[in-house]
Amino acid sequence: MTSVKQFTPKLWVEEGIAKTMQVASVAPVSAFDRLYSFAIPENLVSAIAPGQRVTVPVGRRGRLIDGFVLDISEREWDTTLKFIDSPIDDRSWIDEHLLELGRWIARYYCAPIGRALAAMVPATVRKQSGFRRVRHIWRAQSLEEIEASVSRIGPKQRILLEALPDGGEAVRADEICERIGVSSATLRETIKRGWVAERIEKHARDAPNFDRPIDEPDFTLNDEQQQACTAVAEAIERREFKVQLLFGVSGSGKTEVYIDAIRRVVAAGRQAIVLVPEIALTTQLVHRFASRLRDVAVIHSGLTGAERSLTWNAIHTGQKRVVIGARSAVFAPCRDLGLIVVDEEQENSYKSQQSPRLHARDVAIKRAQLLNIPVVLGSATPSLETWHNCRVHDHYESIHLTHRVAGLEMPEVEVVDMRYEEHARHGAHLLSRLLEKRLGDALARGEQVVLMLNRRGYAQVLYCPKCKNRVLCHNCKAGMVFHQLTGEAVCHHCFAKIPAPRSCADPSCATRLIPLGLGTERAEAEVRRKFPDARVRRVDSDTMKNVRAYEKVVSDFEARKFDIMIGTQIVAKGLDFPFVSLVGVLSADTALYQPDFRANEGTFQLVTQVAGRAGRARSGGRVVVQTVMGELPALQAATRHDFPAFAERELEIRRETRMPPFTRLTRWVLSDASESILKHAAGEFAETVREACRQLGLSPADVMGPFPCPLERIRRMYRYDILLRTSTAAERAKLLDYLRHEKKLHAKVKRMIIDIDPVSLL
Repeated sequence: MTSVKQFTPKLWVEEGIAKTMQVASVAPVSAFDRLYSFAIPENLVSAIAPGQRVTVPVGRRGRLIDGFVLDISEREWDTTLKFIDSPIDDRSWIDEHLLELGRWIARYYCAPIGRALAAMVPATVRKQSGFRRVRHIWRAQSLEEIEASVSRIGPKQRILLEALPDGGEAVRADEICERIGVSSATLRETIKRGWVAERIEKHARDAPNFDRPIDEPDFTLNDEQQQACTAVAEAIERREFKVQLLFGVSGSGKTEVYIDAIRRVVAAGRQAIVLVPEIALTTQLVHRFASRLRDVAVIHSGLTGAERSLTWNAIHTGQKRVVIGARSAVFAPCRDLGLIVVDEEQENSYKSQQSPRLHARDVAIKRAQLLNIPVVLGSATPSLETWHNCRVHDHYESIHLTHRVAGLEMPEVEVVDMRYEEHARHGAHLLSRLLEKRLGDALARGEQVVLMLNRRGYAQVLYCPKCKNRVLCHNCKAGMVFHQLTGEAVCHHCFAKIPAPRSCADPSCATRLIPLGLGTERAEAEVRRKFPDARVRRVDSDTMKNVRAYEKVVSDFEARKFDIMIGTQIVAKGLDFPFVSLVGVLSADTALYQPDFRANEGTFQLVTQVAGRAGRARSGGRVVVQTVMGELPALQAATRHDFPAFAERELEIRRETRMPPFTRLTRWVLSDASESILKHAAGEFAETVREACRQLGLSPADVMGPFPCPLERIRRMYRYDILLRTSTAAERAKLLDYLRHEKKLHAKVKRMIIDIDPVSLL
């Protein structure tokens, strides 16, 4: 390395010498949205490969930053370049096809490619947490040369030197020191004197083992399941890219189709990835897969850094053949991937809320396309984008499972209009009379109940009935939620907490505040009061602090250690409890009050999903849906389990209003502590986008805004929205490429977020 730096490309230019060097294109892991070229020192040529992290000097002072090597080329130089400082990793975790996927993510989601690549490999994996450091040593000089250069060699040092084999063969330091009884201090001294050379290697420990004893259930696939298995198997065998929507009602046996497909892939010596949207869903799914398949790996946020790192390594080396995990598992380093399954593909939790704001389902589809393999999207309530794509794209295919397994009937759904319920009896009641009766009957039969209310806390607001004031967060323009158990008012946006005030803050008023609105904490209190003998558990982010807590509550409910599970939307998704005969939706209107064009879709999906938890055994099931908007078409379709009818109506509305899936949305959220600065800068940026549309021949009328966000102020920052609507993804890419190239994709505000294909406009 020293000799290279002494004779730099600058000298070659000055002396007219033609010289070729290895040059790396490097993407910094930062907000810098550009690539840099660096020369590779001769002594590092064999140590650096595409996809690897390196440290590189930037700026006049040569500040060292991290970056990913994108490609390496050999060029004849007539100019000067800085040198790569050093490699960070001893291997590349990102192979050629993942690099290509990273380039696509960076362009599609308009993010720096360095950040896109960093998102593909967790930090604990890059650090190789959980690996053990193994020192290999060998004699750097012959014993004769050492004796000739010094007057005396210590007795322990001589024992070590004599024990090392001739010929420079490396041996493990810990093993030889233990065998001959030499301390680490003696070894360090010989290394310091230059008599012994060393090399440090990192060796992986065993990854967590999720395999269980094989337990094959005794049943036969029905005709629809067999047809679905055949369709997926044909795509696997042909090794063709295909997006297969497995549209099956809840309880129709989609998991069995997944298992059949994965077995075919593994039998061919390949690997499979199964994505799930929520941590809680991995508990039951892992149990099923691990008792039917071998070499299962699990990736989710509940793993320790060492567990995640060792699991990643086991996948990379092919020891783990089946990968189950949440969003980040889409980047699992499978060397021979044969299938990707995305369960509950409609879930918004697949969308990242940090840069790059990618959607794991769409990234999975792109990865499958690059590898020419099938991807299976499973859902009882598909996203309207996926449903529409099955109609208009040849590479999409819809496979239907229209009946529950074993001839089970769909649960009967009863709707209660809470507007009439309020007038029928005195006092405030979260449970209607019908739900109370159905709940009491289920408990009397020894059956289990799930109650869903998609709001945390005891009450959504503390309200003064006299002067109409609410308790507001001092950081956000939002009401604080009352939590009775802790006696606190909590902002669910910035997480600020204050002791809940008892009376109005206005000294001239001082009226006692009253709690208004629904929350899971209040629902739990009412259920415990009305059914004191029932065993009740609340499941929301206030009670479930980590993945272990989710796992325990799921296993306890399966083991029938409690009777009633009350929770937010987490209880609605993918869980299978055979003894649940009753599901209650305490307020089906929660999502409908949100100013978002997806509100109807979200409501239909949530009600349908939670209703699907009931009646998964021979005893059958009932669902009670409480609402004040029972006439809404989305709710009517959900009570009939009729997704096609809902989709037909909603897609027609989307077509008329030119909203996705008939157009592509891009959202910019601009934030600043000063509302006046923000308003001016947002206006300037919106005009920049409109002018770019005019330059490229697009419709500037489809740039909407700026206007205040529905949540106008969060964490002391005012927020403004700008929306771009384009006919196609290609049009949008053309516009964003132009803005990036012209360095116009910025505004003079504290923060600007760009959200491609947003799943929420709140």
